[in-house]
Amino acid sequence: MRVLLVHDEPEFFAGAEKMLTYFLAGLQSGGCQVAVACVRASRLDAAMPQEVQRIWVRNDRHFSVFGLGREVNAILAARREFPFDVAHSWAARGWEVAALAGRLSRRPSVGTLHDHPRAKFLSANRRRLMRWSVRLGIQRVACVSEAVRHACLEAGYPARKLLVIHNGVPAMAPATRLTRTDQLRLGFLGVISARKGLGDLFCILDELYKLTPAAWSLEIAGGAQDREGEDYMNKLRQRFSGRAWWPRVRWRGWVEQPIDFLRSLDLMVCPSSEFDPFPTVLLEAGRAEVAVLAADIGGVREIVEDGRTGWVYQPGDYIQAAKCIAKLLAEPGLAEAAGASGARRISSTFSMDAMVDKYLALYASVVGVGIDRSTP
Repeated sequence: MRVLLVHDEPEFFAGAEKMLTYFLAGLQSGGCQVAVACVRASRLDAAMPQEVQRIWVRNDRHFSVFGLGREVNAILAARREFPFDVAHSWAARGWEVAALAGRLSRRPSVGTLHDHPRAKFLSANRRRLMRWSVRLGIQRVACVSEAVRHACLEAGYPARKLLVIHNGVPAMAPATRLTRTDQLRLGFLGVISARKGLGDLFCILDELYKLTPAAWSLEIAGGAQDREGEDYMNKLRQRFSGRAWWPRVRWRGWVEQPIDFLRSLDLMVCPSSEFDPFPTVLLEAGRAEVAVLAADIGGVREIVEDGRTGWVYQPGDYIQAAKCIAKLLAEPGLAEAAGASGARRISSTFSMDAMVDKYLALYASVVGVGIDRSTP
């Protein structure tokens, strides 16, 4: 099976891109030949293994018929060297490319959806392109969560074309956690933007400071990826830097080894303020045996078992979240037990192998052939 993955994101690197690097490794170990249509010198290009074949495309971020034709022509020209069996767009911004390339080469195409189909950051034109791509070319849409699938149904997508394939992460060898200290180590990991809810986390800390004098610290790993994100960070500093608890916050910036960062924590907080389809950070935290506290939004409950592998709170209910952290401060063993349960759940339910197997079955269904993973 020869799979062409299309991901023409020219700049950003977030959960979907990290998951793609895992998926590539899994496909290759499963016996597939893989090529990726991507932007030269993009962050994805740098993150992918060197042995993965690249098909260079150019994406100017804004859709145009000329740009679409240029990307599709690059893929068709490369087909002489890589005669793909299925075109798979890893994100919605490339669906029309995969759909058209598939039609012109008489090969099936599929798409993955990592976002709400009506997300605020998707323009009206992009939403229309997504619907047209599904109606006219994309055979199946793999939604990363039941929450995304339900949102697609509400947006008018045909139910027969939708299925759910949860993202998964590679297995990890056990590692020694940092020695417990006399304070609860909270953490945030990810892109800093309004929809990821860092401001909400600071509001939670406001309430936590009122509830208990117990010691805690907050480590923030990540950063802004555009001017809007930088402006948001500056506003947060202006608003909260005068708080008495502010010296407990440490800004780490982008970290080279996110797993090592996670293993340094007692509790990972995912305070998303808008629909979060299937937060990669919750999978990574579970893999690192770290308990999580997350806003109950999007696909969060499909990962977190409330009270067992972590805790969820209603978005905007800062007092509820603060009370949860206060309880963990009073009973520190709870977080450790939840982290261990989370690791078992991620390993059994959200493994990379399970994700790859489901995509291989999807490819087989649209191509019309069986796939033997044991055959290199």
